[in-house]
Amino acid sequence: MRGLWMWGCLVLALTPSLAWSQAELPAREAYLEGLRKYWNGPGGSMQGVFALARAAAREQLDAVIEWDKTLAAGKIPKKRFERRLPGFRVGTAKALYVIVDSRFFLELAQKRGDALDRKLFELLHETYNGSASRLYVDRITDVTACYHMGSREFIKLYRGWTQFKANHPRAYVETVNEELQAMEHTMLSATCACSSREVVDAGFEAFLKVFPKSPIGPQVRQRLERIHANTSGITFRCGQELNLGDPIPYGMEPPKPSP
Repeated sequence: MRGLWMWGCLVLALTPSLAWSQAELPAREAYLEGLRKYWNGPGGSMQGVFALARAAAREQLDAVIEWDKTLAAGKIPKKRFERRLPGFRVGTAKALYVIVDSRFFLELAQKRGDALDRKLFELLHETYNGSASRLYVDRITDVTACYHMGSREFIKLYRGWTQFKANHPRAYVETVNEELQAMEHTMLSATCACSSREVVDAGFEAFLKVFPKSPIGPQVRQRLERIHANTSGITFRCGQELNLGDPIPYGMEPPKPSP
């Protein structure tokens, strides 16, 4: 019951901000109202409320960027924006972002959603694990990161998203396509690899073996050939110049500091 009480309090606590946000952030207002109605209703599919959430996130990011530009120009912003959006992580410092909080929506799906919702948000949570970065991305600084291209976890996620799209082609289309495009862009365009040349080479080989019919297969093979020819443009063990050490393998605890 404590969890249910906290969820209800979250929605109620955000309600007062609707008075001013209706004019300046209409998508936020629509999302918070939709979330309140969904929470108080009988449950069922979350696709409608999540579509409202995505629209509010896009609006929030536009507001954050506009606020930052105005301040950078030495002006006082005339429009207000909220630093918090339920279900999302909002970055307003060096890195400007509005990224889904996978844990928030997974818990909502487990309490109110249907089987398809739970499947989608379990996969989304595997991808983000409640953080502001995808599992296959290691942050180096606030605005830079390295990528685990073709790693075991990467391949597992790509399989999960491709299977979800094949089995449920009309469900959560924007989210599914966004995650697949992000992974495909990583394989084809990322230039900062967390691992060594040998590990990245093996990852590309594994991707081609597991997904022989992938639409990006020919481009992945071309990039693998450029890796062999030392013309890929990829920096291997990226971030080593910052003395970060080797990336900690997924699933392992970081070493404890020396006494």
